[in-house]
Amino acid sequence: MGNRNIGLLGITYLKIKNNFMKKIILFSVISLTFIMLLNSCSDFNKKGKPLFKDLLELYDLSLTKCKTIQLVWSSAIFEKKYALATTKNFDDYYVPDFNFAMFRMEKDTTISSINTNIDSLTSKVSKNVKTISDKKNPSYDKLLSLYTNVIELSKNARTPNGSLQSFTKDINQKESQINMLITEIKARNPEFEDSKE
Repeated sequence: MGNRNIGLLGITYLKIKNNFMKKIILFSVISLTFIMLLNSCSDFNKKGKPLFKDLLELYDLSLTKCKTIQLVWSSAIFEKKYALATTKNFDDYYVPDFNFAMFRMEKDTTISSINTNIDSLTSKVSKNVKTISDKKNPSYDKLLSLYTNVIELSKNARTPNGSLQSFTKDINQKESQINMLITEIKARNPEFEDSKE
C-alpha cells in the first residue's frame, strides 16, 4: 500500500510538473511573440517615420510646383501674361502662348531647384519604401498608398499633361487623397506626428 501511495504521488507530481512545463512553454511562446511584435513595430517606426517625413517633403515640393504650373498655365492662356514675371517690361511680362510660358517657368532658378529636389526625394523614397519589412503593420498599406499618390503627384509636377482643367482636377483629387492618408497615418502612429508638414 505504501508503494501504491508513492506511485500516485509520483504520477500527481509528474502531472503538476508537466502542467508547470506547459505553462513555462506557453509563457515563453507568448513572450517571444510579444518581443517579435515589439521589434516589428520598432522596425516599422524606425524606417517608416523617416520615409513618412520624406514623403511629406516630396508632397510639399510637388504640390508647390503643381500650383505654380496652374498659375503660369492659366495666366498664359487667359491673359497672355507670364505669371512669374519680375517686371512689367513687355518682353518679360507678355507671352505668345502657354508653351512658351511653361518653357520659361522651367528655366527659372527656383523652379529648377524644386525640380532637382523632387528628383532627389523621389529616388530616395523609392529606395526606402522597399526597406520596410513589416508589411503586416496596419499602417503599412496606408504608407504605401501615400507613397503611390505622392509619386504620382511628383510625376505631374515634373511633366504636366492634359488640359489645364483636367490637370487642375487631377491635382485637387490627389491633394485631397494625400491629406486624408496623412491624417490617418498620424492617427495610427502618434510618433509620426512630429514629422515636418
